[in-house]
Amino acid sequence: MAPRVSAVLLVFLLVTFPAASAVTPPAVAGTGPAAQQTQQPAPPPENMTFNVQLRPGGDARWTVTTTFALADANDTRAFEQIGAAFEAGRTDRNLATQFRNVTDAAAAATGREMRLTDIGRDYTVDDRQGRLSLSFTWTNFSTVNGTRLVVRDAFYTPNGTWLNSLTEDQSLVVSPPPGYSPTTSPENSYLDDRDLRIDGPETFTRGELTIVYESGDSVGTAGPGGPGDLSGSLPLLGGILLLVALLVAVLLYRIDPDRFPAAGANGTDGGDDAPPATGPANGSGETEPQSEEIDVELLSDEERVERLLEQNGGRMKQARIVTETGWSNAKVSQLLSSMDDEDRIDKLRIGRENLISFPDEDVTEIED
Repeated sequence: MAPRVSAVLLVFLLVTFPAASAVTPPAVAGTGPAAQQTQQPAPPPENMTFNVQLRPGGDARWTVTTTFALADANDTRAFEQIGAAFEAGRTDRNLATQFRNVTDAAAAATGREMRLTDIGRDYTVDDRQGRLSLSFTWTNFSTVNGTRLVVRDAFYTPNGTWLNSLTEDQSLVVSPPPGYSPTTSPENSYLDDRDLRIDGPETFTRGELTIVYESGDSVGTAGPGGPGDLSGSLPLLGGILLLVALLVAVLLYRIDPDRFPAAGANGTDGGDDAPPATGPANGSGETEPQSEEIDVELLSDEERVERLLEQNGGRMKQARIVTETGWSNAKVSQLLSSMDDEDRIDKLRIGRENLISFPDEDVTEIED
């Protein structure tokens, strides 16, 4: 039977965090007592991200990052013990073996030579979060055809596909080489800056994970399963058309000023039926400006979070942000961590929840 990513993750969690499960499969038991020694119980994992950085020649640099919420000093000490063992390569030998098995299966299905090289391990602790990162280079991961880079058959095995699903707390992020833009992307994927991202839960069948990149500046934005469109260029095109219209109007005015009626003092033609320039008058006889409705679709993800905070007195619980936006837990968690790193928001851990607020916001009185 072909290896599947679910088996890879199970081995990863059981070997690296033996306290997370009372059941130890035979493959894990063979690692010996050293893999089972931790002085503190391990904190539960919060999310996992598979980042695939593509290279123009077809190789890809993979980074598998697992993030853990560290509620207190005990969690931090336990994670630092785990991280030191992980960085030394004492807890993830089975994970590297599983990925080598996956690479061999993909090579057998595609007929291309593939290898896992330059394996690296790292761990970090910051802002009540711990991260374990396993990185490696997968040679010949994508196929190269002139200016086109295709990601598809590396997920194949002789019996199907090894990446058959993502759970709710998992994400797949594919980053193109400089100068490449996507022209074909899987359904339910979206662009996050230049990265193509898929957040779980998702299931995949053979061939569904197909991503095509083209090098050059004339490639449009990717659409699900088809060629790129020009929606990203519409604001620029609209600005150009407006400028052309203004230039034409100026030229016509200079040629024949009589075509344009004289403007009144309030910017109208001076007629009695001219509409007011602003909204209805208030009690003092002054006019009130019309309020502008903000289209949230035009806001970036960060701006949308900031707008929600403004509408809720400057602070919200993370779970409520998930509910208000309809985004996945993994997307919201990673977005908030990035905003926190940029000092756009503050994250305060309260029990098993995060309280999100603007920097320097008074959070002494916490509402449900």
